Amino acid sequence: METLDDMQFSRSSPRLIRQRQIVMYSLGSCNSPRSRIAMVVSDLSICCSVVGDGMVGKSSLIQSFVHQEPPSGYLATVVENYDALMSVYGDNYLVSITDFGGEHTNAFLKSPNNKAVFVVCYSVVDRESFRNVREFWIPSIKNLKKKHDIVLVATHVDIRESKDVDHVTFDEGFDLCREVNGHTFIECSAADRIRTKQVFESVVSSALAKKKTRFSVLRKFIGR
Repeated sequence: METLDDMQFSRSSPRLIRQRQIVMYSLGSCNSPRSRIAMVVSDLSICCSVVGDGMVGKSSLIQSFVHQEPPSGYLATVVENYDALMSVYGDNYLVSITDFGGEHTNAFLKSPNNKAVFVVCYSVVDRESFRNVREFWIPSIKNLKKKHDIVLVATHVDIRESKDVDHVTFDEGFDLCREVNGHTFIECSAADRIRTKQVFESVVSSALAKKKTRFSVLRKFIGR
């Protein structure tokens, strides 16, 4: 029997499902020469913006994924950029990840990544960060001219039971994802590297699903 630890919610099926595995080809930060990546990557690229309140673990999530090891200490961020090269069913995809700070401004909406999939984060031990997803982050994204897919991510699941606080439950996150028509809901831990890779697998699957939909619409239009 599959457990909740093995699963997450996806809009493509209104139930808990197991994500299809996407094989990691290679990784590199934005500080490494992009030309080295360009030598092996096709023109397929996906932009991803990671947003949410400060101290919910956005930077730790990204660095745990990129460097494949738990982060050390708090990582204060204004804006940071990373590149991850992923091979999906034989095609190479350059995933450009932009890590935004947690200030409640609309600065992140002015990012050139205006075609991005948004990873919206909150901490399960910070109920205010959960409320702000509903009251600030999601409405700000919805106000953009173009529609963007949303991957809703709950962080700090490794300390949920150890903290004597009113923690956010799995069901609350699941329900919020459905409420905002999110693509995927995932609970993760950067410290224990629990489902950090699955977050960015979901980013790729979301972008590919959107491209497939656009192609189908275009094909129907041309075929008329």
